[in-house]
Amino acid sequence: MQVFTRPPIPGQVKTRLIPELGEAGAADLHAELASLTLEELEPSDLDYELWCASDIDHPFFDGFEVIRKPQQGKGLGERMENALKDGLSRASKVILIGTDLPTLDIDYLRKAFESLDAHQITLGPADDGGYGLIGSSGNLPDVFSDIPWGSSEVLDITCHRLNAARINFSLLPLLWDVDTPEDFLRYRAWKQENN
Repeated sequence: MQVFTRPPIPGQVKTRLIPELGEAGAADLHAELASLTLEELEPSDLDYELWCASDIDHPFFDGFEVIRKPQQGKGLGERMENALKDGLSRASKVILIGTDLPTLDIDYLRKAFESLDAHQITLGPADDGGYGLIGSSGNLPDVFSDIPWGSSEVLDITCHRLNAARINFSLLPLLWDVDTPEDFLRYRAWKQENN
């Protein structure tokens, strides 16, 4: 499994929340969400790697015993495709996730892996029109080029391409991520309910 993230550098993460939280606050939120994801994974038996954009040696990552790899490619789609292809060269099934999905847990990840027993691609759709998880068990089709990342069309375009290529894929239950001020309020409420 591959976890895509960045170091919590102020001004470079959660940029849509900077007007609300400030650069330092947005970076703190990113660090909190990334820690939540990694702390969920650490005690599990799932093998995972941390795929970092920019500085893989940032001190934030020192608190986690995990293999770190640099993301490679010009845009998000190319970086995701390269990571998944790398994973598929070493394993029969690979799942890639982000680190801003508070409700993503081990049970959800196990379902994603199980889904790949019967499907070539599995997606964890996000309620903003994107997805927070993609998995593959075989040849990776072209689902990453010319995608308007960050828009509400990402999942629709991806599913359309998979259908057009006659790829057997599955959609997991809906997730939500933390990108906007509304998402942040939802996250705060979720935290209060789950603490």
